[in-house]
Amino acid sequence: MHTKIGHVALRAAHTADAERIASLHTESWRRTYRGMMTDDFLDGGALENRRRVWHERLGSPAANQYVCVAEDDSTIIGFICAFAGHDPAWGSYIDNLHVAYGTHREGVGRALIRDAARWLCRVRPDQGVYLWVMEANVSARAFYDRLGAANMGTINLQDPGGGHAPNCRYVWTRPHALLGEVR
Repeated sequence: MHTKIGHVALRAAHTADAERIASLHTESWRRTYRGMMTDDFLDGGALENRRRVWHERLGSPAANQYVCVAEDDSTIIGFICAFAGHDPAWGSYIDNLHVAYGTHREGVGRALIRDAARWLCRVRPDQGVYLWVMEANVSARAFYDRLGAANMGTINLQDPGGGHAPNCRYVWTRPHALLGEVR
């Protein structure tokens, strides 16, 4: 399935996208999570960690997994990963949403989250949707606030680099709520 948003195309991710997604994911972490995750991890093992994750996710996808990329020409400028029915209490889980820094505030993140919401509306329409965002990531939290999410609390979670940081659980009651207008 391909969707066009201006000059940006959205499509389901393929196995061949693993390296480009891992690179974008690592760059996003390095730019956004400096001071939230350890510098040793961000500057050292983050890329290999993300390569391993994305090769596994795209090479042997879970039945409840959805990964969509946003492309400008042939460059991946964003991606989202969701797991339908991930948690019995909270519902479907948006595990990752990252957009290349140079394309922030161009609607790519909103388009990706709406694309995942449309998929969730088909596969788990009656379940909630949630994600974790680091408490210090103020811009992402403001984005989820504008999308109508409720912050349901903060707990310390371990990150892939072995550090710990306060993370907020943002929740929507149903995936349809993510298709509405941004406030």
